[in-house]
Amino acid sequence: MVKYVQRGRPIDEHKQSQQKQKLLDAAQILLAKKSFGSLTIRELADTAKVNSAMISYYFNNKEGLFIALIDEMSNKLFDNLQLVSRAENPIHSFITMMIKMLSSNKSFARLIQDEVLSNESDFKTIFIERFPKKMAKLLPQLIINNTNITETKKAQYAAFSLMMMIITPFTHEAVRQDAWGISDQEIKSPLWINHLYGLFINGCNDSINNANPLPSETS
Repeated sequence: MVKYVQRGRPIDEHKQSQQKQKLLDAAQILLAKKSFGSLTIRELADTAKVNSAMISYYFNNKEGLFIALIDEMSNKLFDNLQLVSRAENPIHSFITMMIKMLSSNKSFARLIQDEVLSNESDFKTIFIERFPKKMAKLLPQLIINNTNITETKKAQYAAFSLMMMIITPFTHEAVRQDAWGISDQEIKSPLWINHLYGLFINGCNDSINNANPLPSETS
């Protein structure tokens, strides 16, 4: 099907979708190597093998392209999270899913490192809305459903701790490699996944066995 814009230029919808996806793929590839701020429209267009004018045509500007990329990554992650909730061992499956995603998608870790941990930018707000805030709503419930933790606040603490255990080795790559000698291969291995799972489950058991209740927010 062919449609026409006001200037009379025909647009093949399939070709339009292909060009948009090429730009999203290029943004993801380049973001794994460089920070958002250092990337240029020319680099993005050359990597996607499209005219640089297509960035403004499809996404308005470079920022719009990366917002679309964040949305695409967020949708994929949370679609997979729904599948994880139905797995035989949802917590182990969740850790495996996150490790696989971070290992194969270095742009995700770079976004966290450059735009969330060390930057005050519009992308910090956008990223937090698309990922951490959504995870903060879903992961505690997954923990309540699949561990002995029943208190909402303890589930929130457990969820936050689990996310930090998973993400930190990817966002602090130099320290992990240079100080601890732990390679990229190691942190995506079954041994590492089982290590994180064991730490988390033991931590949950310790939390359950702790007889002291959590202090109330009003105390």
